[in-house]
Amino acid sequence: MTEPTAPAADLDRLAELLGSDASPEHVMDISTLDGFIAAALAGPDRPELADVLPWMLDPERTDEQVSFGSEAEAQELITLIAQHWRDTADTLADSPEDYEPVLYLEGSDDDEDEASEDGEQVSLIDDWCFGFVLGLQLQDEVFERLPDELKDLLGPVFLYGSEEGRAELERLQLTPEQHESIAQALPGIVVALYRHFREEDEDIANPGE
Repeated sequence: MTEPTAPAADLDRLAELLGSDASPEHVMDISTLDGFIAAALAGPDRPELADVLPWMLDPERTDEQVSFGSEAEAQELITLIAQHWRDTADTLADSPEDYEPVLYLEGSDDDEDEASEDGEQVSLIDDWCFGFVLGLQLQDEVFERLPDELKDLLGPVFLYGSEEGRAELERLQLTPEQHESIAQALPGIVVALYRHFREEDEDIANPGE
């Protein structure tokens, strides 16, 4: 069975709604949504939630009408997304050491395909990385604004979160230990990106200090 790890209690309900008929057909799952929100808040442009919500509800931009199970479920879903957006923003601003991505875990001693050699569960990071990459790509020339060290730091995220990266990932054939090392590095990557662009904002606001 696949279960999401959640840093906040209401994310269980959000994950349930996202995976049900209450939500639009093409809506992001909880892990993709979390990665997308992290990129939106850590990147340079910091878009408003209202501006990127359509991407959360239909990341493939199918141009199909977005519909919900009911008006009440639509309101609950949007409220929970907004709360998670605020929670993530508060964590990155006030206690970045507590930031953790919402990842799925899969595998057991009886599941050789998804478990590591010692039987521990494996972090599934593809969806989160896809959401994060998409959240960055929607911002203005974000990659041109990154220093080389941050580009290198983001490299593993693009391995898992882009089509080109996944092709390279298949060639690399990472070990379970290497995979988990990347999963464990995700919080630091988000915080490093957030701090870089917030410090850049402060330098612009206070030149010469």
